[in-house]
Order: sequence, then C-alpha cells, then structure tokens
Amino acid sequence: MLLLIFLSGQEEAMMGRLVQNGPLAVIVDAVSWQDYLGGIIQHHCTSQWSNHAVLVVGYDTTGEIPYWIVQNSWGTSWGNEGYVYVKIGSNVCGIAESVAAVFL
Repeated sequence: MLLLIFLSGQEEAMMGRLVQNGPLAVIVDAVSWQDYLGGIIQHHCTSQWSNHAVLVVGYDTTGEIPYWIVQNSWGTSWGNEGYVYVKIGSNVCGIAESVAAVFL
C-alpha cells in the first residue's frame, strides 16, 4: 500500500508524522544555505522562493531553540557533515510550505 501525505504549513503535524513514519521530503529556499557553517538557521532565507529538495530526518526540542535536523544532498563536507539545523515554529526558509511523506 502506498500512502502520500502533504502537510503544508503544519509544523506540529510534521513532528508527529516524522516520529510515526520517518523522514519527510520538503522543498526550501536554500540559496543562502551555500554559506552555512553550523548553528541553527533562525531567519527567513534570501530568495523567498522554494528551490531545493531536502529531507527532514529529525528534530530537537530540548534546547532554547527547537530545530529541525535536515539532511542535504551536498555531501558530508558541507554543513554539519551534510546536515543543517533549521528553527522550528517560524516556517524558516519555507520548510513547512511544501512537505510530503510517502509510506509503503
């Protein structure tokens, strides 16, 4: 059975689906991510257009700033060994605009 779910703009629902079913495919504005060196991206990105597909593979809400753990396709020499952290709750870089999950 194939189930396709779209979760546009629902970051709370994204957390639940991620825990229940695994990684989520999202399309983000990643133009400014090319210069990412670490930390949590907390502000909206520069181009305001979705232009890059990534996977949300986890999240952390234990610290002062909750964040998504996002796996990029640019290799392990980029970011945090191929990952970027994006603040939860503000739709930073459009992370909650185009979300899809596929379950078999």
